[in-house]
Amino acid sequence: MSIKIKKNLFVLGLLAGLVSISACRGERTPLLPNVTGRAGEVVVVMNAPLWEAEPGRTLGKALQSEHPGLLQYEPMFDVVRISHAAFTNIFKTHRNIIIVNVSPTAGETRMSIRKDAWARPQTVLDIIARDAESLTTFIENQKQRILDEFVDAERGRIIDYHKAMERVSVRERLDEKFNASMVVPRGYNIIIDTTDFIWIRHDPRRVTQDIIQGLFVYQFDYTDPETFTPEYLIGVRDRFLRRYVEGPTPGSWMTTETLVPPDFDEFMDNDRYYARLRGLWRVENDFMGGPFVSHATLDEERSKVIVAEAFVYVPGDRKRNLLRQVEAIIHTLEIGE
Repeated sequence: MSIKIKKNLFVLGLLAGLVSISACRGERTPLLPNVTGRAGEVVVVMNAPLWEAEPGRTLGKALQSEHPGLLQYEPMFDVVRISHAAFTNIFKTHRNIIIVNVSPTAGETRMSIRKDAWARPQTVLDIIARDAESLTTFIENQKQRILDEFVDAERGRIIDYHKAMERVSVRERLDEKFNASMVVPRGYNIIIDTTDFIWIRHDPRRVTQDIIQGLFVYQFDYTDPETFTPEYLIGVRDRFLRRYVEGPTPGSWMTTETLVPPDFDEFMDNDRYYARLRGLWRVENDFMGGPFVSHATLDEERSKVIVAEAFVYVPGDRKRNLLRQVEAIIHTLEIGE
């Protein structure tokens, strides 16, 4: 075979390879940058006249409503409002975005949800209405859905990060002890492991000694049909904490703050029932306190109630984001297979 023929065959093969690579790339999702912005922040794209009128006040009030279960007021979200003209590339990669438009030709007011529009992992809500009045009514009716979308998005980002940094030994111990698992990231250590109770704590050397992010997992026999009520769950909680969670001074222990009764609700996740308490803890005979969230569910095979609890101690500072970090962990609770 002549050198010229070999050269032609090489060129044809190279071209075929380039075509194949281009075709494969055409099937791939375009590469997107990582999201920007701070945790718990939402960018609202709405022009000033609308923002300063009833629609903007209604939306701002919803986004900045009080986060439940904290010692002092903290908003559900921090809001950054910009005009449509200012919505340039620097804002398009933000983690949470609401884009509001009013047009006489819009017809029915509606909201659509986009994931990863300009960055990953991103949530974008597009709201369009024909006038300010219908927009205000829509926001008022849909405010809980709007909040839930961004709360779920924030939690999902935290869980994805934890999965990439998982402390597998903690999962294995929970499975062995409780027939349960949670995605606990590196940096958390088991500091108490005793009968039916485990305390997992973030290594304080990674932050300041004054900040505590902790998890409790415990189990007890299911013998009472009234188990999944706030009174019963608080009573069991206080018995476990008095036994295993001592305070910093002799004769002190963690307990539930009853002056502000915990909120109680029930929800389903992956076809599993959970009872949730969201409230405040304090240390009896001392001055420590903070927020907690607990999820209780039934392991039917073993007739055991499994409780996973997240709590923080952050004196004199904002607690919302730190609580969301540990709350995301207990949302990964799974029983059995």
